[in-house]
Amino acid sequence: MRLESALRTSREGITAHGQAIAVVSDNISNVSTTAFKQQRAEFKDILSDKVSDRGSEVVAGGGDGVFIDKVRLNFEAGALDATGRQLDVALTGNGFFVVGDVAAPKLTRTGNFQINGDGILTTSDGLPVLGYSGTDIAQLGTIQMNRLAIQTLPTGAMEIFGNVDAGAPLTQPPANPATFQELNNAAAFVSTHSAFDTTGARHDFQLYYFKTGANQWTAQAYINGSEVGQAGDIPVALGQTTLNFNQFGQIDPANQAQTTIAMNPTWANGAAQNPITIGLGLFTQFGGGSRVTSSTQDGRGNGDVVAYDIAKDGKIFATLNTGDRVQAGTVALGMVTNLDGLERQGGSLFAATQESGVITVGLAGAGGRGGTVGGALESSNVDLSSEFVNMIVYQRGYQASSQVLSTTSDMIKNTIALIR
Repeated sequence: MRLESALRTSREGITAHGQAIAVVSDNISNVSTTAFKQQRAEFKDILSDKVSDRGSEVVAGGGDGVFIDKVRLNFEAGALDATGRQLDVALTGNGFFVVGDVAAPKLTRTGNFQINGDGILTTSDGLPVLGYSGTDIAQLGTIQMNRLAIQTLPTGAMEIFGNVDAGAPLTQPPANPATFQELNNAAAFVSTHSAFDTTGARHDFQLYYFKTGANQWTAQAYINGSEVGQAGDIPVALGQTTLNFNQFGQIDPANQAQTTIAMNPTWANGAAQNPITIGLGLFTQFGGGSRVTSSTQDGRGNGDVVAYDIAKDGKIFATLNTGDRVQAGTVALGMVTNLDGLERQGGSLFAATQESGVITVGLAGAGGRGGTVGGALESSNVDLSSEFVNMIVYQRGYQASSQVLSTTSDMIKNTIALIR
C-alpha cells in the first residue's frame, strides 16, 4: 500500500468516526425528547481499487478505509410516562399517529396533543391530528373537538329528594315579592335547580320552602324574569305545592303523587314551551336541618366540555358539565411495510418513501396496530449508558485515525527530504 493510500484511509476514518460521534451526540441530547427514536451509525469498509498490475502499487484486496453506510433508526417503543394530562396519549404497540395533510400525511409517536383556536386537535407544533370526528369512521380528516353530536332533550319531569327541618319557625310566603332578597329573607330554606329547554339550553330556578303550619310546608318555584322575557332580576313565579307531613315526618304515600309543582314557562330564547313537573312527594320533615340530598330529571342539555379522556381503542370522549359523556372523535393510526425506509424529518416526524411503502391507516388495535393510553406519553428509547460506551469507542477510533494521518504525513515529509 502506498503512503497516499494510508492518508486516504486515515482521512476516511476521521470522517466516519466524526459522523458517528455526531449521531451519538444527537441521541444523548434527545434523551428527554418525547417518543424520540435512537439512531445507530453503521460502518462499512472501503475496498481499494488496484490501479495496475504492478504489485507495489496496491495490495490486492486491501482496504481503503471506512465510511458510514447508513444511520439506522431503532423503532423499539420507549417506556410510558404517566402525565395525567387529558390530551396526552401514548401508543403501546406498533403504529404511528397520522398528522398533517390527508393527501400527504406524516407519522409520529409523539402524543402531546392540543386543541387550536378552531377546535381542531393538533400536535404541539400545530399539525392537525388525523382521524375521525364524532362516531363516523368513514372519512379520514381532522378531528373537530368542539362540534359534539349531543342528543338534547327538554326536561319534562324532575324528582327532588330532601328534608325540611321540623324545628323551623313558621313563615309566610310573600304575596308579590319584588326581589329575590325578599324571598330569601322570608323562606326557611332555598334550593337551586336546573332544567333544559327544547334547544338544550339550561335554565336555573329556585325553590323556596315556607313552614306555614304544624307539619305543613309550602314550596314555591321562582325564576329570574330575564329567562322568561320579563325584566331582569325580578322573581317570576312558576308554580307551587303544599307538603303535608304526618306525625312521623313523612308524606303519606297516597298523597305523594299529588305533591308536585307544575311549570310551563315561556322561554325568552325562543324555545318551545315544555311543561315540567317537579315531584316533592319523597321529602321528609325530620329534625337536624333542611337540605336537598339529591335530584333527578329526564332532560339533557348541550353542556360545556369540562374534561376529555382517550380510551385504549383511540376513541376520544368529552365529559360535559351536564354529566353526559360524548364521543368527540377517534384517533387514526398509520403503518408502513418497511420501517427502515421511513425518512426522518425532525420534530419526531417521519415521512413515507418508496422504500418504506405507502402509509396504511386504520384504527387502534386493528391490523397489528397497538392500543392507546390516555394521560401518558412515550419516552425516548435512548439508553444513556450504551451511548456513552459508543462515544468512547468512536473517540478512540477518531484519535487513532488522526494519529495514522499524522504519522503518515511525517513519513512523506521525511521521504521527500531524503530525495532532496
